[in-house]
Amino acid sequence: MRFIAGQIKVSHFDEKAKSWDEEPRRVAMGAAIARVVQSKFHEGQRPRLMDYGCGTGLCCLPLAGHCAAVLGVDSSTGMLAQLQAKAHAAGLTHVTTRRHDLTAEPLSDLEFDVILCAMTLHHVRDIGLLLQRFHSLLLPGGLLALADLDAEDGTFHQDTPGVEHHGFHQEWIREQLQVAGFPRVEFETVYEIDKPDANGKPRRYPVFLATARKAGAEHSPVT
Repeated sequence: MRFIAGQIKVSHFDEKAKSWDEEPRRVAMGAAIARVVQSKFHEGQRPRLMDYGCGTGLCCLPLAGHCAAVLGVDSSTGMLAQLQAKAHAAGLTHVTTRRHDLTAEPLSDLEFDVILCAMTLHHVRDIGLLLQRFHSLLLPGGLLALADLDAEDGTFHQDTPGVEHHGFHQEWIREQLQVAGFPRVEFETVYEIDKPDANGKPRRYPVFLATARKAGAEHSPVT
């Protein structure tokens, strides 16, 4: 049953991929997240970055000019095709893609300075496992940046299949990150999504960014 649900979820995003960027608030949110994540890079750093759940690249493509390499990872071939087309059109030869589900199988052949995961956690059942695998992929001192909805009442994704969590309480995310091996976690609100509920009533949904660094020889605090 879990496999069937996963297939439904991937199919949903494959179907939406070509029109995904037509929603202005998605584009604005991706740009807002990218700006804050880029501000967390070490001065002069051109990191190797993985964007997990990258979609069409609304977060990682604005960061590409600041990175030595960008890998977009997603379960949706439709989303990855859009990202590839956009990167090719922009001449971003250092942007590559891979279809993969880290909760099903780890990646053992790669290491990153930065891992970004934006608006993807609410589709993941086993958050703890995913965070552990992020930790294993980061180099010492590497940055993890997680963006998602604050806890909400279920109205945001009422028409979207495959949603495992209706946003998150920040303290719960902090605890999960610490269990996964990230000693210090910082939060900030990076965007607010204006979206009407099923009755047409205006709603505002805050989006948090949690940042944490893997401890090690190159460890430095998040700034």
